[in-house]
Amino acid sequence: MAKEGQHTLWSSIRTGNETAFRQLFDEYWAPLFTYACKITRDHSLAQDSVQALFIHLWEKHDVLPEVAAILPYLRSALKNRLLNALRDEHVYQKHVDIFTQVLDTNAPSSSEQLHLKETEQQLLHSINRLPGKMKDVFYLHRIEDLSVAEIAGKLGTSPQTIRNQLSTAMQRLRNGWKTIAN
Repeated sequence: MAKEGQHTLWSSIRTGNETAFRQLFDEYWAPLFTYACKITRDHSLAQDSVQALFIHLWEKHDVLPEVAAILPYLRSALKNRLLNALRDEHVYQKHVDIFTQVLDTNAPSSSEQLHLKETEQQLLHSINRLPGKMKDVFYLHRIEDLSVAEIAGKLGTSPQTIRNQLSTAMQRLRNGWKTIAN
């Protein structure tokens, strides 16, 4: 896309033009997904991160900065989002590892049992605080191990809506765990 066309597209997005946003999504989703896959080597995380970036762009369209070139701006924003997601995943994994260690212990002490019980209650509380449909989607995907397509078919919605709900649910749960960790 020519520089003038990029400027016009970006300006239209900043004013809330849905057609321009769809054009941005259609043109840049695949290259950003490929870029994210190269960084993370995790297709699910890459997809969630690219999707979250586009959601953020739409929600914050009225405060987006002027940019000289769209793709470099989007790649930079995506790289930052991926780094944050990987950091958050590391924090989350640390808690899972601690949780697993406690479960693997043959005779846990009473303080370990209490910590385990508290952690389990905090996790369940975090899941239960998710909005109704989001909680259902999270449960079907993470507990019943249904695919995005299966959940979409079961709930009569688009796979993209399911991916969006899963991404938002994971983000909320990670933020809840970060709060607990601090």
